[in-house]
Amino acid sequence: MKNSVPTLILFLLNSFCTANAQSNYLDNYIGNNVTLTTVGTSANQLNQPRDLDFKPNSNECWVVNYGTSNGGTTVIFYNAGLANQSSEYRKDTHTSHFMVYPSALAFGDDGKWAAVSEIQNTAGASSTFMGPAKWLSDTNIFARVFQNNWESGYPLGSHVDMLHQSPFAMGIAHDTAMAYWVMDGWNGNICKYDFVDDHSPGYDDHSAGKIWRYTDVTVTRVPQVPSHMVLDKATGWLYFIDGGPKQIKRLNTNTGTIMGNLVPPSTGSETLALYKDVQLATVETLDTLSTQPCGIDFYHDRLVVSDYTTGDIYLYSTSPSFALLQTIQTGHPGMMGVKIGPDGHIWCVNNTDSKLYRLDVVAPTTDAAILNITSPAIENCLLYRGSFYSTTFNICNGTITPAVDIANNGTSTITDMEIHYMIDGGVHTIYNWTGSLSAGGTTSIPLPVSSVNNGSHVLDIMIMMVNGMADDVDLNNTAAGTFRAVGAPVLQPLNEGFTSASFPPAGWNYIHFNKNNFMSRASVGGFGSSTGSMKMDDYSGSMDITGQKDYLISPIIDMTSADASAILRFNVAHARYNTATNDELQVLASTDCGGSWSVIYDKMGAALATAPNATSAFTPTAA
Repeated sequence: MKNSVPTLILFLLNSFCTANAQSNYLDNYIGNNVTLTTVGTSANQLNQPRDLDFKPNSNECWVVNYGTSNGGTTVIFYNAGLANQSSEYRKDTHTSHFMVYPSALAFGDDGKWAAVSEIQNTAGASSTFMGPAKWLSDTNIFARVFQNNWESGYPLGSHVDMLHQSPFAMGIAHDTAMAYWVMDGWNGNICKYDFVDDHSPGYDDHSAGKIWRYTDVTVTRVPQVPSHMVLDKATGWLYFIDGGPKQIKRLNTNTGTIMGNLVPPSTGSETLALYKDVQLATVETLDTLSTQPCGIDFYHDRLVVSDYTTGDIYLYSTSPSFALLQTIQTGHPGMMGVKIGPDGHIWCVNNTDSKLYRLDVVAPTTDAAILNITSPAIENCLLYRGSFYSTTFNICNGTITPAVDIANNGTSTITDMEIHYMIDGGVHTIYNWTGSLSAGGTTSIPLPVSSVNNGSHVLDIMIMMVNGMADDVDLNNTAAGTFRAVGAPVLQPLNEGFTSASFPPAGWNYIHFNKNNFMSRASVGGFGSSTGSMKMDDYSGSMDITGQKDYLISPIIDMTSADASAILRFNVAHARYNTATNDELQVLASTDCGGSWSVIYDKMGAALATAPNATSAFTPTAA
């Protein structure tokens, strides 16, 4: 295909998740003084923020700004609210469709997130082609790959999926896996969307999508004021704001009957795997306000609701009965999104003030908080298509010694903690820490050593018990991240003929994000010296993937016995699509486990080509 894609082969050289809390920390907001702490402002490029959410198992707070017709924007707060907080502004080049005037966002358990937009469409006066869009929280991908000015034939930014049956959507809540609930302000219904399997960054195949529309659950949109929602995953109750009547409601997602099939309207036509009409679900009205509710969140039988009109925050009990426990007066009208943060505090964004706030209250008795995983060095995202998109965060000795920084945010001295960690969701490694961690103090705790196999891995660390009991705040008892282990060094010479049917070969690592154009093993060898090769497919499909980079990392090569005559030899076959395409092949080497890389081979375009231009798929023949 007509692409200009760097293909990078990297060589490594050697020079020789929690227990439930005993009490609900949110109840500390009842009858106690509350301090409104400003965490972010316009200096962090907050501008009419409408919602926030925390990346799971982290202190990362993501905020969406209202934006313009050119699209909404995002501000990421790293280590939000902590002494080492930093922030980063991001705007994908294609949010003018995929996240225009965002009203809400929601993270899934896997670190992916979705957002909805308060707009009818971006296509024309009669179109209703609009709905939730899905994104990755890997900051090496989000608003970084496939950035272009809507150039014809190019991928559509970094979004990974979108479905289009809910214009003027005002709220979104994660369900499970790739499924989300949406408040459809145009059709006046609650819908469940399931993306099923995303199409990779920038593509546009939505045919796997499924939608269930609860046609007799009616909701009314209030322009410019979102109606947020949240799912209690333990019970299946979906709590949501119905803006028109100013009501707080809940829907039992375990109820409802499928009445038949629905067909997308001609104004929003798209191919779907399933589109169903659901009716007769149980819906309850919990409270009716005289002012305008907006944001909502749930935690351990407590519901938190923000009031856009007054700026008040309401704390409700949902069990054994629904009751208002406390009204927190902030004095700042314009509150929109509200979230219970990993520290157990209430966080919110104010659309009028353009600020991110945290509501501080008396400290709990016990609160052990994981601040950071300090070893191994981790990428703060989960795996996407078997890897994460970075050539760093590598382990090269086959073992890890996890370590965490832990803070005592409670009032009592911590004398013992039961800490677990697991790799790739496997067996728990348990460490019982004893010592003395005073209130307000921090400590770094090394954990037992574990061996790791070659490949990308997810590390989860959890505090299970504090002072012999469950922690008062359990939301900050977990942390997770990804790292890559590179197998034991191999003696030179390293010979790889790609003869095995599996790819990547044993001991190698492949880093990529595009399931449509990728490296694979081809059953054709070079110059008759092998029966296989690595093929990078830059041709297939209709997208021009200029700028995509794929990385194939070799095992560590032990060069201690090598002399100055050591060489790297490989065979290359490449055909350009036409004279305007400039695919590129680089070979880089690292002597510090991937911490830095040096280019040792770099060819592109005509210099890389070994065969005439070809407008059909190119496969070389053995010479």
